Amino acid sequence: MLVSSIAKFNAINQMSNSAFAMMQNSNAMMNNANGHTFGGEHDLSMLNQMDKKLSLDLVTNKLLYKISYLQEKMAEKRLEAECKKNGSTFTTLA
Repeated sequence: MLVSSIAKFNAINQMSNSAFAMMQNSNAMMNNANGHTFGGEHDLSMLNQMDKKLSLDLVTNKLLYKISYLQEKMAEKRLEAECKKNGSTFTTLA
C-alpha cells in the first residue's frame, strides 16, 4: 500500500512539474513573439530555432503530463485494490 501511495504522489508531482514547465514555455513563446528577448536583433533564423525548441519542449511537457496522469490513475486503482484486499476502511489517500 505504501508503494502505491508513493507512486501516486510521484505521478502527481510529475504532473505539477510538467504543467509548470508548459506554462514557462508558453510564456517564453509569448515573449519571443513580442520581441522582448531578442535584444534588438532581427535574425529570423534565431527566432525560428527558438520557436522550434520551445514548441518541442511544449509538446514534450504535454506528453509527460498525460503519462503522469495515467500513472496516477493506475496507482490510485492499485491502491484501492490493495485496500480492498487488506480490508482497510480507507480507500484513498487524497
